[in-house]
Amino acid sequence: MTNKKIVNRASKNIKKQKSKKKTNSKIVNNKQESLFTRLLNRRYLTVFVIFMIGVLLIVSSYAWFSTSLNVKIKEFNMIVSKNSGLSISFDGINFDNTIEISRETLINGLKKNYPNHVNQWAASGLTPVSSNGIKDNNSYFFDIYSSAGVRYKNKQKINGFINTTKVVDSKPRAFNNYIAFDIFFKNETGSPVPDSLYFDDGTTAYMTSDSGDEMQGLVNSLRIGIVKVGTVPLDSDPKTIQNIQCNHDCESIIYEPNSKFHTMLSRERAAKYNLDLKDNEEFPTYGMINAGGPIYVEDNISGSSKIDYNYFALQKTIKETDFDKPLFTIPDGITKARVYLWIEGQDIDSLETDSTGAEIYVDINFIKDTSGYQAFN
Repeated sequence: MTNKKIVNRASKNIKKQKSKKKTNSKIVNNKQESLFTRLLNRRYLTVFVIFMIGVLLIVSSYAWFSTSLNVKIKEFNMIVSKNSGLSISFDGINFDNTIEISRETLINGLKKNYPNHVNQWAASGLTPVSSNGIKDNNSYFFDIYSSAGVRYKNKQKINGFINTTKVVDSKPRAFNNYIAFDIFFKNETGSPVPDSLYFDDGTTAYMTSDSGDEMQGLVNSLRIGIVKVGTVPLDSDPKTIQNIQCNHDCESIIYEPNSKFHTMLSRERAAKYNLDLKDNEEFPTYGMINAGGPIYVEDNISGSSKIDYNYFALQKTIKETDFDKPLFTIPDGITKARVYLWIEGQDIDSLETDSTGAEIYVDINFIKDTSGYQAFN
C-alpha cells in the first residue's frame, strides 16, 4: 500500500509540473503576443503621427503656393490684322490670320507637322507660378518657378516658409501649371527695313461678369509673355523654320492686362500686411528669379519692405498704355516666337486666394506698321 501511495504521489507531482509548464508557456506566449501587439500598434501610430505632421506642415496660404486652384481657359484666340502681309502659324507651315489656341491645336494637332515641339497646356487649370521672363538672351524659355505649398515648423503656424523649384519645358505636356507654345509670324510685305509689331486694342483677358471678387483677383494676376527668337527667309524649309534658335539676341516682354484693377477683397487682404492697395492704381510685382529656400512668407510679399532680393526682383511689364510702343521688329521672312500665359502668384491680387473654379477668356491681337516700306515708295 505504501508503494502504491508513493507512486500515486509521484504521478500527481508529474502532472502538476506538466500543468505548471503549460501555464507558464501560456503566460510567456501571452506576454510575447502582447508585446508584439504593442509594437505593431506603436508602428501604426508612428506612421499615423508622421502622416498627420505632414498634413499639418503643408498648408496653402498664398495662391501661387497652392495646387488646388481651378482656373481654366474657356477661349483663347490670336489674331493678326488682315491685308497687312502678316500671318501666323503653330508649325511654320500652315499660316492664317486667326488661330484658336487649345489643347488639341497645341499638343495633339502638331504631332505630325511639328514633332519636336515642347508646347505646354493647363488641362486641369492654371495654377499660380512666378516668372521674370528670360534670364539669358540666348534662350527663349521663360524661367518659371513653382512651389508645393507653405510649410510650418510648429502647430501654431508661425514663420511659414516655402521651397521653390524651376520648371523646365523639356517635352510637351497637356497637364501643366501654365500655357506655353511656339508661334511663327510670316511677314511678306517687301519692306526693305523691319516692320514694327504691336499689340492691338483687342488684346485682353477677362472673366464673365458674374465672377466674384475671389476669381476676379486671379484674372487680375494674369500675365502674357512673348519671346522673339529669330528670323529666316520666306523660302526656308519647315525644319529650318521650326529649329530657329537665339543668337544671343532673344528679346522678351511681359504684358499685365489688368494692372490697375484690384477688387475690394484684394485690398482688404493687402491691408493685413500694411500694404495700401488702391483701385485704378498700379502696384509693383516682384517676380521670382531663383529657386531654393527656405523662403519665409513674410519675405516674399510684393510691396513689402522685407522682400528677399536673393529670390525676387521687380517684374518689368508693359500695360495697355504702352500699346503705342512696338513689341519687336520683324523683318521680311518667318520669325519664330514663344508665348507664355500664366497666373502670377507674386501679384498682389493673388494674395491668399482660394479658387472654387473659374473660366478665363483671352484674346491676343497683333498689328504691324509698314512705315519702312512706305518710306521707300
